[in-house]
Amino acid sequence: MISKPQKLETVKNVGKKLSQYKVVAVASISGLKSRQFNAIKKKLRGQAELIVARKTLLQKAIDNSKPEVKGLEAHMTGAEILVLSNLDAFKLYKLFKQNKTKTAAKAGAIAPADIVIPAGETNLAPGPVLTELKQAKLDAKIQGPKIVITKDAVVAKAGQPISPQVASVLSKLGIEPLEVGIELQAAFEEGTIYPGAILNVDDEQILAQIVSCHQKAVNLAVNAEIFNSVSMELLLMKASRESKAISGLFKPNVGEEQKAVQTETPAEAQSPPVA
Repeated sequence: MISKPQKLETVKNVGKKLSQYKVVAVASISGLKSRQFNAIKKKLRGQAELIVARKTLLQKAIDNSKPEVKGLEAHMTGAEILVLSNLDAFKLYKLFKQNKTKTAAKAGAIAPADIVIPAGETNLAPGPVLTELKQAKLDAKIQGPKIVITKDAVVAKAGQPISPQVASVLSKLGIEPLEVGIELQAAFEEGTIYPGAILNVDDEQILAQIVSCHQKAVNLAVNAEIFNSVSMELLLMKASRESKAISGLFKPNVGEEQKAVQTETPAEAQSPPVA
């Protein structure tokens, strides 16, 4: 049991730290085991500070900080912690996204994507487990001292709950299809609160979109003859090709000139012009 003086000291210390960092965020650790939490915390050392305390104490610490930060309280709906960092909010979100860990599937959990059990030999010995595999709609058979799955099988569709039979089979096969981690709910930075949905940016997709837009803009500039630092070189190359093509239409054929010279008689070639 925490005494009142300890609670006040916690609120005071947390309040001080809030003003020492560029970004203050609220994150959920719901469903995260202490072992997994400590592993993630270790990976983030030097990049983010994680503050675990009672929700009421964290809220009081926020109340005693900048008025704009109070908006974070609206995003505290469950088992939350405070995250303090000098990374910008988008990089911080990406950091948590990259540091998730695999975990076993529980019955009733929602599959984040199609869960596939690949074909191949298992480490399971023949026995009652073969019936369990077939109940999970797997094509399995006994081959020597092992059970073999004969073909790939989708045992849970994305967005659908995982059945008890499938959860049991996945556990026996040592397949951990789910990811758990610290989920950033919202982050405060330079007077703005960013919800987690906004911070969840796919870098590769954004880069591909930028490259595509750049290519389309260059094509437009060249076709519309808009001169800039990028289109100028391409327009000059285009003009050069077109000028060579046009000059080729009016240039005498070299082969025909040579033929005409060869058909001239010596007399014709040497006779002076007639006055």
